[in-house]
Amino acid sequence: MSISRILSRSSAVLLLALAPAHGDTRWETGRPAHAERARTGSAKAEVRPASVAVRAEEAPNQSSEPARNASCSELIDEAERMPAEAGTPRLDKSRDVVLLYAKSEPVLFTREPAANEKGSEAARTYRTMLKTTSSPWSILDKLWPVFSQNPELGRAVLLRDGYLYADRPELAFALVDLVTVQMLFSDHSVWIQRGERTLHADRTKAGRYVFTDGAERGQRVKLLLFDRIGAGTPPAPLHRDFRALRQALGFDAVDVKRLGAERIVANLRYGALSVPTLLASEGAHLSLVCEVVPQGSEEALGAARSEHARRERALAPLRSAIRAGVQEGLPFDEPLTEYGQQDGRLRGQWLAAYENGRNDFEFQTDKYYVFNATGRPLVPEVCVDFIFDSFERASGTWWRPRGEPRGRVVGKLDFTTLPDEQRRRATSFIDYAERHPESFDVYTLPENERVPFKFGKRLADYLVAAAPTFRPGDVVLIRGYAPWDKPWKPKIMHFHSFFVYESDPVTGMPIALAGNPGRPLLQTWQFEAFRTPDRSIWYRVRPRLEWLEQSLNVANSPEIPGPPPLTAELAER
Repeated sequence: MSISRILSRSSAVLLLALAPAHGDTRWETGRPAHAERARTGSAKAEVRPASVAVRAEEAPNQSSEPARNASCSELIDEAERMPAEAGTPRLDKSRDVVLLYAKSEPVLFTREPAANEKGSEAARTYRTMLKTTSSPWSILDKLWPVFSQNPELGRAVLLRDGYLYADRPELAFALVDLVTVQMLFSDHSVWIQRGERTLHADRTKAGRYVFTDGAERGQRVKLLLFDRIGAGTPPAPLHRDFRALRQALGFDAVDVKRLGAERIVANLRYGALSVPTLLASEGAHLSLVCEVVPQGSEEALGAARSEHARRERALAPLRSAIRAGVQEGLPFDEPLTEYGQQDGRLRGQWLAAYENGRNDFEFQTDKYYVFNATGRPLVPEVCVDFIFDSFERASGTWWRPRGEPRGRVVGKLDFTTLPDEQRRRATSFIDYAERHPESFDVYTLPENERVPFKFGKRLADYLVAAAPTFRPGDVVLIRGYAPWDKPWKPKIMHFHSFFVYESDPVTGMPIALAGNPGRPLLQTWQFEAFRTPDRSIWYRVRPRLEWLEQSLNVANSPEIPGPPPLTAELAER
C-alpha cells in the first residue's frame, strides 16, 4: 500500500510543512550502539536540528474546524491529554522472549484480553493448572483429547476474549504448538482476526479447518499467537496492527508514547531518525494523521521510505519461493537408512530419476518419490540448498511439475554452474558471497556477540539491540555442537543456515525464520534452541538491494506488497 493511499484513509491528500515555531523541540537520536559498530566500528550518537511539524492536510472545504488547522505538535499534545488505554505491561516486559518462543502475529493490545471467569469449575481448574505449571506444554498435551471432545470447554480454558493470548514464553509456545481450531470449535465456519485482516475458514469432511480467503486460501488453518478466533459476528478488536502500517510507512521500530482508544502517539524510527507521529486507529487498522519531521531530515525520511518500498517489492518473490518450498514439503537430503554420514546423497539420485521419466527411485533399499501428491517436484535439500534453491526459484529457475515435459526451466539465476562440493557445504554461501561483494554484504559476529541459543533471555536482548544487523531477506549461519553427535566420536562444530523471513515492527527484532532443518519450515528462534541449544549466530549475509532487483522476478509495480503471510501450511486435498 502506498503512502498516498494511507493518507487518503485519513482524509488527507497532502503533507504540508508548517512554520518551524510549531516544532521547536530538539530531538536527540542515535543508531543503536551495536548497529553503529557494525557500520562504522564505533558507537556514536547524533543530535538532530530543530523539528519541523508536518501534518496530513485535510481536503478543501473541510478545514473550518480549529483542530484541523492546528500543527501536528498541537495535535499530539491534545492526544497525549486524552485518556490512555491500559495496554499490556506484563506482555511488554517479556515481548522479546515471547516472540522468540512462539510464532506470532506481532500486534499491540489496548488492554490485556480477559479470561471467561464465569466458566465451569472444570474450566477454572484447567486454567489454573496452565497458569501455575512450569511445563504448560505437558499439561496441554494431556488435555488435548479432552478439549477435542468438548470445544466449548477448550474455548473457556484456552482463549481470552477470543484471543490465543499468553505473556509467558512457555505457555505461548504450548498454545501455538498444540492448539488447533478443532479443539475450540465444531461450527462449519469460523473467522480469524489476524492483524488488520479478518480471515474465514470452513471445516472439511475430515474435520480440519481450511482458509477460504486471503493469501492463505486453501491451506489448513495453523493458529498464531495473538490470533482471535470465533464464529458469528466478529467483535471490535482489542489489538492494533503495526506490521501493516510498517509496510506503508517503512519504519524500523516503534516507541509508543500514548496508547489511546482512537489515537496513538508514537516515535517511529527510520534508521537513526526518530519521528514523533500521531496515528489513528479504525479497529485494528492504523493510519497516519501527521508527523513531526526533524528540520532538514525530510530528504532522509523520504529516502528511507523509498528504500523500504524497493526492498519489500524485491523480497516478495523470495518470500513466495520460500513459502512454496514449505508448502511442497521438500525433503531433507538424508537417507532413511544411513551408513555413516550420507547427507547430500539423494539429490543426484532424484535428479537421475526425474530426468529419466521415473516417478520414484530406490536408495539403500528405501523407496523415494520424485513428486509430491499434488505433482510438485520433491527435490531433496541440505540446509544450504534451501538458500540457493529459494533464490533460484525467485528468479524463475525450477524443475517442471508432473505432467509437463521433464526439465529445469532456467531463469535469471543458475547456481548449478558451481561444483557440488563448493555449492553444498554449509559455508558455501559465505564463500560465494565473499567472492561477490558487489552483490552481498557479509558480517562476521565477534565472539562476544555469539550468544548460545540456550540462553533465551540473553539471545532475545541481543536480537533487539542488534535488530538493524538482521533484516528480512538476510541469510544467517549458526554454528555449534549438536546433541546428535555420538559421545565416543570427536566433537564437531556443525553449521546450519536459514533466512530471516520477518521482523517485529515494534522492536525490530527478527521473529520468523525460514530454512530446511529436516523439512522446510517457517520457524522461531526457540525452535532452533530446542534442536541445538549450544549453537549461536556466526555469520549474517545480506543480499544487496540492487542484486535482488536485478536477479529476482520483481513485479514492475509501484505498489508495496502487503505484510507477508506468517504461516505456510499444506493445502487440503
